[in-house]
Amino acid sequence: MSVIGGRGNANSAMLLNDLEKHTRASSDSLSKLSSGQVFTAQDPRPTERAIAEGLEFKLRSLSTAKQNINDGVSLLQTAEGGFNEISNMIIRMKEINVAGASSTISDRERKFLFIEYAALHKEIDRIAATTEFNGMPLLNGSDERTPERMILRLGDPTSAKEGENTNEVRFEGLKNIVATTIGLGIKPVTDLLAGDVGVAIGDAIELLAPEDSRFSSIYDEALDKVAGYRAEYGAIQSRLDRARDYNDVAFENISAAKSKISDTDYAQEVSKLTQSNMLMQTATALLTQNNLAARLGVNLVNSLLN
Repeated sequence: MSVIGGRGNANSAMLLNDLEKHTRASSDSLSKLSSGQVFTAQDPRPTERAIAEGLEFKLRSLSTAKQNINDGVSLLQTAEGGFNEISNMIIRMKEINVAGASSTISDRERKFLFIEYAALHKEIDRIAATTEFNGMPLLNGSDERTPERMILRLGDPTSAKEGENTNEVRFEGLKNIVATTIGLGIKPVTDLLAGDVGVAIGDAIELLAPEDSRFSSIYDEALDKVAGYRAEYGAIQSRLDRARDYNDVAFENISAAKSKISDTDYAQEVSKLTQSNMLMQTATALLTQNNLAARLGVNLVNSLLN
């Protein structure tokens, strides 16, 4: 009786151990399938988890950097929109002034032309004064709110050499950008429109005269200044566009690396779960059979003794 009982207990212990092992494996697979991560209480993988968390930290940094870049591009596009309209108005003002500098129209008709000129003159000043991004003037460096420099961050602080941050784009000349009519050298016509006699052709010709003899008119000189401002902003935007492209590629590659380390392989885990469930059922059936055999042995001994 002791031999039968001992053998039955040993078999039961073995089957219980197997059942517990398969139960843990099934629970582990379920946890991985439900969370989408390979890191579980039964399978913590501390080294791989540390690597994955480091990659996640880098991904979040890249996401923030991309937001900074997009904000910077939006800022520059806002400035470009203002420059574009100012350029269009300068061209129109030149057309008015050239038309007014001809003897084919009378002084009174010339005055009508310069009424539009005066309106455009005011609109240039309005656009230059109100083109802002988050309260920072972009086209009027003479505004006291304009900072000394504009800093656009492309990523984590990184220094190639002392005192230099390679992940920063700095624009030091923001106060030098003055796209107002004063900054561009475009003269007002308020005094010319004050009287009732009209505008003389000599006054119209004088408005055309440039400050710099290299230019044919004051408007060409003004457009040259605007083109210079646009080139400075445009150079920064070009760099930000390239930085954004690099950021997207880096994010894609790091995300793929993290996925290989931490994401659950669903096909593999479903296969493991199915196998674990089958082994659990098998162990349970064998355990039941083992207990039944033990009871039969006991019953047989009891019948012989009786």
